[in-house]
Amino acid sequence: MDRMTVIGFTLGAFVMIWGIGTSGIADKLLNLHGIVIVLGGTIAATIVNTSYKRFLTGIKAFGDIFLKHSMPGVEECVRTVVQLSDTAQKQGGIMALTNVDGRFAGGFLKRAVSVAMVSAQSQETRSILEEEIRRRRLNIQEDSNFYRTMGVLSPMFGLIGTLFGIIQTLGNISDPSMIGKSMATAISSAFFGIALSNLVFVPVANKIRLRAMDETLVLQLLLEGVIDIMSGKTPHLIEMHLRGYQLEAAAKAPAPKK
Repeated sequence: MDRMTVIGFTLGAFVMIWGIGTSGIADKLLNLHGIVIVLGGTIAATIVNTSYKRFLTGIKAFGDIFLKHSMPGVEECVRTVVQLSDTAQKQGGIMALTNVDGRFAGGFLKRAVSVAMVSAQSQETRSILEEEIRRRRLNIQEDSNFYRTMGVLSPMFGLIGTLFGIIQTLGNISDPSMIGKSMATAISSAFFGIALSNLVFVPVANKIRLRAMDETLVLQLLLEGVIDIMSGKTPHLIEMHLRGYQLEAAAKAPAPKK
């Protein structure tokens, strides 16, 4: 389970519940009008904005962010590629790597080795695999855009709910006892739209984007490792080359607190 995702959502829920509870507005804020307008409108507009397949993959992506990323880390990838290079050097080159783990990095390492064996040309292998990496990155990026779109739409439907409440207020302007209730309905719709956008949709979109960046880094490392093995480089030289990706991964990580 991804601890940062769980902690973030838990903290966000606590802050919202605490804010609603301490302000004493729970009975005025939690109304069906605002929830239906914002959630229903956002989902409806998103369905229009996307395909059936992309809608399903977007929903699945939301559940995936709570799980630990299945991609191996950079250090593990470096060790694996160096071990493969050692095997290739001792047993006759890339053709000796027939027993690569088909599950490693989502099967990409096995695929990379297979392409290298068939093409036997580093440039052709690079071209094929870079295109696969690009397409995988685009697919994940579309999942991120799915939630980014929802993050844009939900405040807009919150505004629509607010307009409904204002219209209701103007209609009851001659009855002072109804004005407060109508305004509460109007403002609560805006609250739901803004809260969903900033606490759910936009953070989820960014989480998916970060995972796409991490996955691309790992796949590019494996690609370069396989190309190096094809070129007959020594395990030590390959390790030195791939350590650069480890530095890149460290640069993306937040600096430790002093």
